[in-house]
Amino acid sequence: MHPADPVLLFDEAGRMFVLHDSALADDLIESEDEFYEGYDGRGRPLTAHGEPGKVHLIAVTAEPQEDELRGRVNRYYAVFASRHPTRVPPREDDLATFIRAVSEDWIEE
Repeated sequence: MHPADPVLLFDEAGRMFVLHDSALADDLIESEDEFYEGYDGRGRPLTAHGEPGKVHLIAVTAEPQEDELRGRVNRYYAVFASRHPTRVPPREDDLATFIRAVSEDWIEE
């Protein structure tokens, strides 16, 4: 399944990266081994596939993983978002709206 944009990516430490166009995954992810965790714009977990330099993302299930995603985002804001004025993530109830708000609110550290 092709991921819906935007994509929220997390590394092993919990840092978050936003990919506004999932087709550009190979610009950020060099190989499958570099990918740790990610969710698409619908909250579906992602996996990376492809040979080095040609990595693309695929949704592994049609079901969103809302609790896991919100937990990851909350941890990112609490631990890493030091330049964010409030360090509080967006509060939207609708998951897709929440993901979009996070992607627009993200500050590159």
